[in-house]
Amino acid sequence: MKMKKDQKLKDEIDILLVTDNGIETVGGEQESVKIIISGLKKKYRMGIIQPGNINNPIPGIHYFPLTEYTRIKHFVKNPFTFFGYIWKIRKIINTEKPKIIHTQAQVSFFIVALLKKLKFISSEIRLIHTERGLYIRYSAFFKKLFHSFIKELNVLITTTNFNMKSWRKPLIKYNDEVITKVIENTAGDIFETYDPYLEAEDIFTIGFAGRYSEQKNWPLAVEICEKLQSRIKNKFKVIMAIGCLDTNSEIKTKEMFNKMEKILGANFKGYINVNINKMNKIYYETDVFLLTALPNTESFGRTIVEAMSRKNAVLITDAGGPTEIVEKAENICYSSKEFVERILEFYLDTNLLKREKNLNLVRVKDKYSLNNNINKHKEIYNKIL
Repeated sequence: MKMKKDQKLKDEIDILLVTDNGIETVGGEQESVKIIISGLKKKYRMGIIQPGNINNPIPGIHYFPLTEYTRIKHFVKNPFTFFGYIWKIRKIINTEKPKIIHTQAQVSFFIVALLKKLKFISSEIRLIHTERGLYIRYSAFFKKLFHSFIKELNVLITTTNFNMKSWRKPLIKYNDEVITKVIENTAGDIFETYDPYLEAEDIFTIGFAGRYSEQKNWPLAVEICEKLQSRIKNKFKVIMAIGCLDTNSEIKTKEMFNKMEKILGANFKGYINVNINKMNKIYYETDVFLLTALPNTESFGRTIVEAMSRKNAVLITDAGGPTEIVEKAENICYSSKEFVERILEFYLDTNLLKREKNLNLVRVKDKYSLNNNINKHKEIYNKIL
């Protein structure tokens, strides 16, 4: 879906979202954007600037796909392509004159803040940024980059209080007028209702889901399964759903799947780049969901909320933001041994497992619902429009 060069829309855009990744690719940023535009398209005139084309546009949304690349990281190291991309964004902003620009990831924020700082776009535009990384994990260079652009920011959104606490000091130092807001991620519309008839009455099942990357610490997941197999051999099943962003990660994922098949045989299922409908079915099959990310590497952990919405018990590492979601200290594990021992507690005590599942479903509905997310976005948009 493409627009003619410099063609202005008939109606001015209220809110222009700018993304680092095409929203039809796999990832938390993409799912969050789709949730925002689907929930608020009737309230505001909304547009999206993104890399990659749109194959399944959401009605009522104005799209500005600028490249054939689906992710900024695929061309950011090519200066001619990257600066051409920035210049196209400038043209769209100056043509459409949005009231609010809402950036959804780091590079998009740097681009828009740079344009605003250099006065290539109007200083009257309100700039909101949703920070999906962890401030404490950024290098000194990236922290300085953020600090240099904070003056251009009107609103900073994080998905957890854990992450917002890290931002307090630089905000006070570089721009104490920034409005801050914690807006928890939600699993999305498909996870809003629970259907007990879809529960799988099958073998005790462990689930894993996420991108293939170093921070996700997949070797720990394999180690946990290997140790659990030595304790309750062939008494459980494992499902892994892995998102692969490139050929190398797909190769590594297939190698891991081969290793898992050697450990568990037919009791292992592995999937690559599945859509959200398939993930929904997988969560219904799962009893205990595990997140094995390295310490302080996750700003939120959407898969946790998705799993909880399907009555999964959830165990995590000390991964950062996820500790705020899970809350219970006994469900935060620091070694493969601790994971295995806690899994065995659920395996041996069906009442304990049932209570944990029900509590997680209640927690999701109370704090991580679709309405909570949409209403908080609406509140912040109305505040600065």
